[in-house]
Amino acid sequence: MKALEAISDAEVVAGIDTDKSRTVTFREQDRPVFVSAFDARSNLGRQANPDIFVVATPTGSHAAVCEDVSSHFPEATILVEKPAADNLDDALRILEGVGARQRVVVAYHLAFSPEVEWAIGRAKEWAGELGALVAIEAGHADPYQLELDSARARLGSSWIDSGINALSVIEGFATLVGRDSLRRIGSPAHSVFEGRFTCETSGSRLNATVWTSWHATAPTRTTRIRYASGAEIVMDHHAVVAYLLLKGEVREIFGSDGTTPRREAHYLALYRSWLVGDDPVFSAPTSLRLHELLLESMPG
Repeated sequence: MKALEAISDAEVVAGIDTDKSRTVTFREQDRPVFVSAFDARSNLGRQANPDIFVVATPTGSHAAVCEDVSSHFPEATILVEKPAADNLDDALRILEGVGARQRVVVAYHLAFSPEVEWAIGRAKEWAGELGALVAIEAGHADPYQLELDSARARLGSSWIDSGINALSVIEGFATLVGRDSLRRIGSPAHSVFEGRFTCETSGSRLNATVWTSWHATAPTRTTRIRYASGAEIVMDHHAVVAYLLLKGEVREIFGSDGTTPRREAHYLALYRSWLVGDDPVFSAPTSLRLHELLLESMPG
């Protein structure tokens, strides 16, 4: 909501929440909140036919909610939170099923974070000195151990919740073409996973490693891009900082003044790119490929 307030042409018509106590305020004005898409359609009528529906419910409910929205608002574009689902069947149900009837977009907000956009720009600008991209490493952890049941109900697992973030950032540097392995590490309660992937860029192949965890004291999200010259581009997604290391020296560094909260900055960049710049978030085939790599053959 805060990000949308910064988009001058955006208007929030209403909210939907099964919790009747919830309220929606947009630009200091209250907006109606309905308990279902049917209730919204019945009450809004033809006076308000929204262009976009944002689905930000718990991951496991996305498929049912997207189907419900589609049945009552078939003209709207559906922007669904990442990942589209917590299993491949439901992801296909959304991306191929609902997506065949109306436009469905997945909100890969981390891929639009300021440090990622900066890093992609530096990779292009310094390409001649960096050399070939040879490896990518990404690590994501959240301190959900003490609220494990709630985290599972909302997010599924560390892999389902954070793996898609890592893949969406990697896709900005190289095309993910296959998953070589996915394994659970240690106790199931710790929700620790390691995935290994094959990527392609400029006609050559390289490996990417992603690990995720809920067994942590504090959150961390980092991506490290390695080049044949020994250079690295390192992004700290929680601190919203990044740096370019070349020949043992930090050549450039990116930071934030902290005036805009981290996640709000992600969504603001996503909405500006999509609604103002008319640039696609990710194409439908790319979204389908990323979800297949994330969700196929999940460890038991």
